Amino acid sequence: MTIDQIIELEIKVQEMIAALIVEIAEAEKHAAPPGQLDGTEGRLSRQDSLLNHEIGKEAQRRRHLRLRLLHDAVKRMDEGSYGTCQNCGKEIDYSRLDLQPETAICGDCAK
Repeated sequence: MTIDQIIELEIKVQEMIAALIVEIAEAEKHAAPPGQLDGTEGRLSRQDSLLNHEIGKEAQRRRHLRLRLLHDAVKRMDEGSYGTCQNCGKEIDYSRLDLQPETAICGDCAK
């Protein structure tokens, strides 16, 4: 991987981190407690509300996970190990990193 490609990926990762931080904050601002109904709704409405709350929690968990993985990628960039598979030590294809810059393993190891 060239220096220009690494710089391009670092910029991309920083932009993704910034966007995720905004998404996380927005989701937390608009998250409603589960089952916040006035009691006149039926059982299905309460179940629907609880299900939507759980879906929102899972989406937020995934955002936090991706944010952590992106921060880990920045750490690997700083250490000079970014782009090297953590399983086999081979170089990770640029195309794979371009699609998923937080990845720490090559395509062969991912299979």
